[in-house]
Amino acid sequence: MAEDYVRPPIVALEAPSQRAAIWRFRIVMGALLALLVALIAWVAHIIITSGNDTGGTVGALRHVHAIVTLLR
Repeated sequence: MAEDYVRPPIVALEAPSQRAAIWRFRIVMGALLALLVALIAWVAHIIITSGNDTGGTVGALRHVHAIVTLLR
């Protein structure tokens, strides 16, 4: 019967770079924040421009309802 033992590595691995982790976090959070701001601006644009319809605020509420339905 052959033994399937694998010995652990002798040399320890280098610790991951903390600076790289910080910058990766900043970039990801910045991208998510920019996406959130763009989404809020888009929804505000839809609400504001739909108020020019003959239906008034009813048209705006219809668009808000459609957006909320899409987000579910």
